[in-house]
Amino acid sequence: MTIGDPNGIGPEICLKLMKRAPKTAHPVILIGDIDVLEKCRKMLKFTETNVKGGLAVYAGSEPFKGKLQPGEVSKAAGAASIAWVRQATEFVQAGYAAAVVTAPLCKEAVEKTLPRFQGHTEFIGEMCGDKEPVLALVHGDWVVAHVSTHVSLAEAVKKAKPERIVKVGKLLNNFLQKYKGIKNPKIGVAGINPHAGEHGLFGKEEIQSIIPAVKKLRSMKINAIGPLPADVVFPQLHSKVYDGVIAMYHDQGHIVTKTLAFNLGKERKVGGVNTTLGLPVLRTSVDHGTGFDIAWQNKADSTSLRDALLLADKLAL
Repeated sequence: MTIGDPNGIGPEICLKLMKRAPKTAHPVILIGDIDVLEKCRKMLKFTETNVKGGLAVYAGSEPFKGKLQPGEVSKAAGAASIAWVRQATEFVQAGYAAAVVTAPLCKEAVEKTLPRFQGHTEFIGEMCGDKEPVLALVHGDWVVAHVSTHVSLAEAVKKAKPERIVKVGKLLNNFLQKYKGIKNPKIGVAGINPHAGEHGLFGKEEIQSIIPAVKKLRSMKINAIGPLPADVVFPQLHSKVYDGVIAMYHDQGHIVTKTLAFNLGKERKVGGVNTTLGLPVLRTSVDHGTGFDIAWQNKADSTSLRDALLLADKLAL
């Protein structure tokens, strides 16, 4: 489990989770700077005795070479946080660990030392030889896989090609079979235009790309249905008409998921898990950012990190 950006809520939610760690089949090792964790422990007023059983921290990882500046974008914090992700991924690739669970990092901070950095998903994908991995959001029975993620909306439309949609559909089908134990999951496929294009009235992408992809998936005995208007298919997913949905771009899937999973009021409860499909490295993550506005204030909630840990533990069995 990587501790994320030192200037964000990552160290705090890691310690809060491990203080009341859920029972897992796999032991958990934190990857990060032990001095950062110790300072965070003191801020939280945790004693060694009330962090049950102590914590396993890998001491050979990249040290944080900067100054702690809660809430600030820092080149040093970005460099350390991505180095910890690289270390954790290498452990899984070498067979020393079963999965990677990541606390949030700051893309802007990482980009200062790693130009064109897009995110955990793409970074780990490149380490595994897949430059276009598939991101999925999981919140209980709610599962959404994305055709594209961290690109402009104009680029997302270009990326919604039949072969990419078919890849996402196959991986989502396999994930649902394992995660939900369903032999033939029902997958809703969102359109990319309003009303799923209305038979070409509002755009041709459904006719040119999405319908051919759905036909291909169905020829592979995958129970894909669509294209469907986004404002129809997501309520149907919520009502369990579908077991999972393919979203065509980042915000199409993320906005509705976070609306359902997050309560950003006084208690700031956050749920939902980000996972990467189809890679030899199993990776799950929180589905929220670094929380710079509340960093190092003992206000962050570890619910999403707990759910990410439990999902990784389940999928690694």
